[in-house]
Amino acid sequence: MDSQRVRSLVEPVLEPLGCELIDARFVTEHGRRILRLFVDREGGVTVGDCERVSRELETLLEVEGVLGERSVLEVSSPGLDRPLTKPAHFEKYAGKMAAVTTSRAVEAYGDRRNYKGLIRGVEDGKVVLEIDRQEYRVPLELIEKAHLVF
Repeated sequence: MDSQRVRSLVEPVLEPLGCELIDARFVTEHGRRILRLFVDREGGVTVGDCERVSRELETLLEVEGVLGERSVLEVSSPGLDRPLTKPAHFEKYAGKMAAVTTSRAVEAYGDRRNYKGLIRGVEDGKVVLEIDRQEYRVPLELIEKAHLVF
């Protein structure tokens, strides 16, 4: 099951709860498969919010075959190094530092796949980063992962 399918199942449940899905990741730890959901809401997420989201989603994800006997659901806040997964996230956090990794090198910048700089926003489908007083334009479709850096 891919994270896009998870998003399509989870986002309609989160909306009435006032929460937004920031990221969905499958990881394996100690032989267990874990679905990690990072959620946020205006004003921040509490432990109670995470518990409520978990209760609301667990049965749905089991019925849909996302969670099985050897898998676990974890719901948490995105934290200080919050993932940036949508163009709106880069707009919202303009002026903050981010680390960005691309799936392949951006032709204009040689072999470079890793960027760490100040987010300036999104223009023409590209995240604009300022690194050492130089502007880099990274196409959104090439971004493999990105997160805030503190």
